[in-house]
Order: sequence, then C-alpha cells, then structure tokens
Amino acid sequence: MSTTTTTPGNATDAAVDLSDLVAAGTAALNDGDLRLALDKFEAVVAAFPDRPEGHNNLGALYSSIGDFAKAEQCFDLVLALLPDNANVHYNRGVVRSRLEKFDAAREDFSAVLAANPNDPDTLNNLGVANYMQGHLDTARGFFSRALTAKPDYANALLNQVDLECTAGNFSRGVQLCEEFLTGHNDIDVRRKHLDLLSSGCREALAKASRVAESILVVEQQNETVRAELGRITQAQAVWADTEAGRI
Repeated sequence: MSTTTTTPGNATDAAVDLSDLVAAGTAALNDGDLRLALDKFEAVVAAFPDRPEGHNNLGALYSSIGDFAKAEQCFDLVLALLPDNANVHYNRGVVRSRLEKFDAAREDFSAVLAANPNDPDTLNNLGVANYMQGHLDTARGFFSRALTAKPDYANALLNQVDLECTAGNFSRGVQLCEEFLTGHNDIDVRRKHLDLLSSGCREALAKASRVAESILVVEQQNETVRAELGRITQAQAVWADTEAGRI
C-alpha cells in the first residue's frame, strides 16, 4: 500500500482551488522540488484544514523526506477525519515503525488486517514490528503468512531468514533461501544465500582448526592432521586477505 493523491469531485470554487494546489504540489514533487512541494501541500492544509487529502499528501511528503514525526502527526489528522481508512492506518503504521513506536504500529497494521486479512505488506510489517520487539514466534507466523499470500515476496523471506539467524537457526535460514530459490530467481535472496554459506564456511574452518589443534596436542607426530591444519590455516589466510582487499 502507498499514499495516493486525491482530489475532490465537486465543482465549487473551493474545490477548484484545492485541486489546483494539489496539482501544483504534485507537479513540484515530480520535478524533484521538495521545498516547493512542501509549500504547496502546507498551503492546502492551511486553506482546507478539514479536507483529509491535504493532510494525507503532506504526511506522505514528510515520510518521503524522512521526517517521520511530522508524517505521523499528519496521518493522525487524516484518521481523525477518516477513522476507518485502512490505507492511512497502513501509512501511519509504517512511520510509527520508523519511529520505533512498535506497539502503536502494530495497532495500525492490525486495523489494516481487519479490512484486508491477507495483505502481504501488512503481514510483513507486523512481522517486522514483532521481530523488533523480540516476539520471534509471532513474527515468524506473520512472515509465513505473508509468503503464503505472496509466494515470491523476497522481502518477507529475507526478514524470516534474519529472524532464524537471530534465533540461532542458521541452517534453517540457509534452507529457507534454498527453498525460495527453487521457484523464484531473486538476486537479493541469492546474495543472502551466499552470505550465509560463506559465513558457514568460515565458522566450519575455525571449528576444524580447533579440532586439529586438539588432536595435535595428543598426537604431535600425526602428519596427516598437521597437513590438514596447514591447509585450513592457508584457506583462512586467503579468506582474510580477500576480505581486507589484498587479493
């Protein structure tokens, strides 16, 4: 879901003025003139404080420039006028998440789900809000539901992988990537898969090194293990040089 620019359908002079201001703000936004767009949308709110589209457009603009506190205030005003508008609840939920107001964000996203029970973006955002609060089982359920609603939803899949790694289920994270990639070719998931496998290789090399060293403490003349340790050490050195940019 995203915010939309809405103009009224009547033909009064006030409506024409409102339409002109909104059109001017939208044109400035499309031209990349954020200052002018902000001026126009603020003028809409000043001239028509009881029109929800003015507050909504201003909130969307504040959100796009990263002023999430002001965006939240704008969406508050829209919802005071349109309390059951799922789209605005979604947008306020997004900015509340950015402000780390996760309890409030969950309330907004839950309001969206009441109207759209299988909306994948809302399910994903509920997963993120719960994940950030440490509610991993609940978050896992929302990510799973988002992927059921939209099987190629790479962002939800990546969030679920991060969750599993946070929970210590590294192998499950790898498995999720592999299962997703059997049916969907997504470059971000492929990068994540590679990162997980590479991390696993480094951990395996470190563990193998410790095991080899423990054997050599007891069997100092075990040339097979000593040679294996040499290969492990060489691989670790190459990896370290690659990461440092020396290769």
